[in-house]
Amino acid sequence: MIRRALCVAILAASTALASAQSPTTVAFTNARIIDGTGRAPIERGTLVVTNGRVTAVGPSASVTVPAGAQRIDATGKTIVPGFVNAHGHVEAQMGAALPVRDDLIRRLRIYALYGVTTVVSLGSSAHDEAAGIRLMQEQERAGLDRSRVYTSGTPVEGETAAQARAEVARLADLEVYAIKFRLNGGANDMNEAAWSAIIDEAHRRGLKTAVHIYNLKDAQGTIDKGVDVIAHSVRDQDVTPAFIAAMKQKSIPYIPTLTRELSVFVYETTPDFFRDPFFLRGNALYGPQVPQLTTPEYQARVRSNPTTAQIKKAVGQAERNLKVLSDAGVTIAMGTDTGAGGNPGRWQGYFEHVEMEMMNKAGMTPMQVIVASTSNAARIFGLSQVGTLETGKWADLVVLSANPLENIRNTRAIDSVWIAGARQADVPVTQSR
Repeated sequence: MIRRALCVAILAASTALASAQSPTTVAFTNARIIDGTGRAPIERGTLVVTNGRVTAVGPSASVTVPAGAQRIDATGKTIVPGFVNAHGHVEAQMGAALPVRDDLIRRLRIYALYGVTTVVSLGSSAHDEAAGIRLMQEQERAGLDRSRVYTSGTPVEGETAAQARAEVARLADLEVYAIKFRLNGGANDMNEAAWSAIIDEAHRRGLKTAVHIYNLKDAQGTIDKGVDVIAHSVRDQDVTPAFIAAMKQKSIPYIPTLTRELSVFVYETTPDFFRDPFFLRGNALYGPQVPQLTTPEYQARVRSNPTTAQIKKAVGQAERNLKVLSDAGVTIAMGTDTGAGGNPGRWQGYFEHVEMEMMNKAGMTPMQVIVASTSNAARIFGLSQVGTLETGKWADLVVLSANPLENIRNTRAIDSVWIAGARQADVPVTQSR
């Protein structure tokens, strides 16, 4: 009874907080505004939000703040669009004490805590597929109290083309947002007839397709068959001029997921970031996993696993290919593979910031990284209402106390996060609404 009363009290408090912090009109004034399009920042700008949407944005001298608006002086601060993860996983923990819906919501609130306001979930599990789709269907409203999710449902598999088409049809009937399938580059992969049928049936149903790949051969093969998104880095060799030309000619975007590789080998020892205050913001979700990853036995298994050395080499290859593709003008979108079921240490929220730093280290400029993590990540999946701070779009934004164009690590300097015009709680709440 006490626990139930506490849950009710927390829920009431979170509702009151959202109500108190999301008036009809809010105006951020005197801010540096990076709108996500790649245009130069507005150095002294005003952004007006009404009923959850951006209604005006521009130099302060040219924007009229409506009478009665709540004014927030953002002098010295930088406003960016909410970050969009183009390849995450919003999956409930098997056997969790929370109901599936509440477990998904707490994960979305952790993403929000880190300024990741939209997640394209490329692969759920059977036990949370329906709940994820339901959350997606409920989120187009002002005052949202969690990050948005756009889910592909469970990844498509099939031994035959007919089986693959039937699974795509099932997911399409459930109204998933996209279709995901995997090619790992091994003998157990689907045959070409099956995965080609996935692409064809998805397009027939009006759905984009994203493919998990490891090697160049599979990436090139799926592009030739019409896949829409390459959802991981090419990690086995240098990308070729023919591959680059095909990606550009067909406007195929590329999601590097560099932190996916990092998560394979970084737990050889206890990483320094376990003591990082920014990492510890997510301790409500992260805390139970950390002890597993810091035992001598676990770390010894990581060191002795042959995959560890392979992936250390692969991440270097991925970084080189990212630089080449970005310089060539291929569309790059930020994605991390965070939250993938059964893979500990892929931190939802924190790793998106590590991913941006790794993209910068690989050779992308801070502005290129921000565009990849906002407008590009939204655009590649047709998310037209998020990703940029432009009139008419949802007011999903992050207020930073430092300029990320000076140092990409300044994306960590989060002052506040707003989704659909509602300021998000600084501490995630686990109960659903």
